[in-house]
Amino acid sequence: MLASNFGPGFRPPRPDSRPDCPDPHIHLPPPLLFAVLCAAGILLAGIIYIKFNDIDRRLAESVSSTAGLSSLESKLRARLAELETASLSDRTIIEKRIKEISDKQAAAAIAPPAETARAPFALEATMKAVVEIVCLDNTSKDVYYTASGTVVDKSGLIVTNRHVLLSDDGSVIGLCGIGFTNEWREPPKVEYIAKAIAVHEADDLAVLRIIERMDRQPLPTEFPTISLVGAAAAAGKLQLGDQIYIGGYPDVGADTFTFTQGVVSGRLGTNYIKTTALIDSGASGGAGFDSAGHFIGVPTAAAKGEIGGSLGYLIGADIVDAFLMRFFSGQK
Repeated sequence: MLASNFGPGFRPPRPDSRPDCPDPHIHLPPPLLFAVLCAAGILLAGIIYIKFNDIDRRLAESVSSTAGLSSLESKLRARLAELETASLSDRTIIEKRIKEISDKQAAAAIAPPAETARAPFALEATMKAVVEIVCLDNTSKDVYYTASGTVVDKSGLIVTNRHVLLSDDGSVIGLCGIGFTNEWREPPKVEYIAKAIAVHEADDLAVLRIIERMDRQPLPTEFPTISLVGAAAAAGKLQLGDQIYIGGYPDVGADTFTFTQGVVSGRLGTNYIKTTALIDSGASGGAGFDSAGHFIGVPTAAAKGEIGGSLGYLIGADIVDAFLMRFFSGQK
């Protein structure tokens, strides 16, 4: 037996022990291990909280957005209702004011009308189809304008000048009163409301459509009209010195239908016919005729000289005809 160099308490290592290699299992003290586990738990809880908080935020934003849209929709509906009410109120004011004007005209003492010409054609049908137009200014319902118009279609289409529909602020007046008469000694009775449906600035022409009666009764099945058949040709045949007749409601005519006579004085370009026939404020938009009673144009303006002379201007029937053709075909 070999002698041992170790003391009596020495135990030899087992064959599989490796005293020189570190232990692969790390053993942390219990307090440190607890701290690490707590930190990991807190981190995980924080991540979960952030995720859920983000989801809640997005849901809240979605709900808020939906509520916002609902609020905007409610406000829009309320505003549309206000506008509709305001529009109805404006129409009521317009109708009331026009009725006041009409009643005032009918009750006023009628001054002797301007001197009229005896035409070589029947005037009854012509007088019935030339109407008085009463328009209230868009900026003030206490301000109104009167003019004339010509019914050119049985449905109640009226041709007039664009400038008679212009408010003081330059906007187009949308609704006007319309008066007819069957008696040349009496002012027209404004019984209808017409709506502006087409205007042309360059030609200074406009179309109104009668849409209702002031008393809310049904409209007539048809209105008296002036035929435009052959009108353009009649206007084109006019010569210097030919007789011209003008029908309308000039301010100097004391509110009754006024019919004046003159001659063709010349042309201004291709659009206008010059005449000595009286065309005064209020007669704009009326009707001009040749000696055979053919419609030849729309009275539109007057020019006065420095020593008292004056000339009237009509928009030729060919221009009116072209404007109406564009209107009926849907062109501007």
